[in-house]
Amino acid sequence: MKRIFVVLGLFVVSIIFLLGFVDQNPSKQVKSEADIVYSINNIPSNLETVGSLSKREQDIICAVSKGLVELDTNGELVPALAESVDIRDNGIEYDFKIRDDVYWSDGNKITPSDIVEFLREVVTLESEEDIQPLLNIFGISEYRNGNKAFNNEVGITATDTNLIIRLNSQNSNFLNELTKPQYRLRKSVILWEEMASNYTTIPYSGNYSIADINSSNEITLKRNNTADSSLAKTIHMIKDDGEDLALAAFEIGERDIVLNPPKSQLSRLSKEGKLVSIPSNKSIYLAFNKNNILSIDDRKEIYRLITKALEDYEANNGSLIKLADGSYFRGEDQDLSKLQDRKVMSTVGEEAEIPEVVYLACEESLLNKEIVDYISNWFADNTDITLVGSLLRGEITGDISYYDMAIINLDADYSDKTEFYKVISPYISEDLINKVRISKTVEEEKEILTQIEDNLFENYSVLPLIFYNDNIAVNSAIENINLDGNGNLKFEITKK
Repeated sequence: MKRIFVVLGLFVVSIIFLLGFVDQNPSKQVKSEADIVYSINNIPSNLETVGSLSKREQDIICAVSKGLVELDTNGELVPALAESVDIRDNGIEYDFKIRDDVYWSDGNKITPSDIVEFLREVVTLESEEDIQPLLNIFGISEYRNGNKAFNNEVGITATDTNLIIRLNSQNSNFLNELTKPQYRLRKSVILWEEMASNYTTIPYSGNYSIADINSSNEITLKRNNTADSSLAKTIHMIKDDGEDLALAAFEIGERDIVLNPPKSQLSRLSKEGKLVSIPSNKSIYLAFNKNNILSIDDRKEIYRLITKALEDYEANNGSLIKLADGSYFRGEDQDLSKLQDRKVMSTVGEEAEIPEVVYLACEESLLNKEIVDYISNWFADNTDITLVGSLLRGEITGDISYYDMAIINLDADYSDKTEFYKVISPYISEDLINKVRISKTVEEEKEILTQIEDNLFENYSVLPLIFYNDNIAVNSAIENINLDGNGNLKFEITKK
């Protein structure tokens, strides 16, 4: 009976998911002749491997290619090359129905076999850490190790109309993972290593093609004939050496879009109606030294004081950050009862005996330096405690033995908590980690992850502090500027 119930549950999920795959094509479009000029901090010459590129470099890939499925601006799955997906065999097999109206920029139809060949190139060329979901496909790890042939021996196959992927084990986040830029369809991936030499001979699956590459300073994209004619006709991506130079060009009308302009200008740009602030998954947490002598009450009071300092910081930097208010993930802040319970828990400890000097470590960066300097100065002005901050080169790990606490920077995605729990695993009990490993269903895993969050908060071991926003300086003529759920610019909805 249990097996039947699980299978039926997955069937219902599949049907709901399919119902969400509704294509919305406007009946008539006005042809756009607009040019958009976008500031970018680097234009890589090698676009063969995508997973290691920065978000802004990946914007190039997102403009010229499409995925099987993608994330909209709310982080929800939407169809792209695939019009539907049927999830079978208890979440092991994914059957994608490929649309019959999708074409390469050269006019040839995109076929399931094209996607199979692309995935073969991806699993061959990308680094292991950037294709973790694909390594769970049947036979892929053996193929990478030279122990299997790709054709007929791995779980990626094609029919005339469908792409079928078979996993080794259930992965409830597999579709979300497939929305990442490295899985957007490209032709002859090996040629992307030398784009300046090959861009004219490569067909593209996206709304735009690369029309020109001017050394390493500018790349020009042109709208494909098969794309929505209301999209901008041309996109110029111009390299700017620093955010100040980018904003200076923006101010004199030479740039339409500048992502993350100088922090000092955010307030002015907002008042002028030239700033769009978008919630991001970039987050900061406070981790206390596991072996430190600080008591629970000491930690509780330090957390309360740091939170108070950040409240004051937020008052003057509302475009840049949002206080976490007890949420470990940005999408979690709708659970008001849980957050209220955590606020009650965060009241001052009755037996707090905080040392006169406490030490805080963080990874070296300009944003971290500003945050730590602000907290340190706030402590000096409002308490009898001296907070000493140290900027460290390299990522902060569980070993902070020389410090009382550390700031941890993470890209914490509510729909995929894997990276968060991987980084903070030293602070989680082995018992809870094992429970996650052996969990049988998505619901069971979710329940255990909630227990982990509660455990982290109740023991004051790892605590949420703030979420960052992405900020975009935008020409007043630009409409619908936004980022997708992966943090990449959505050129397909941007108009001028």
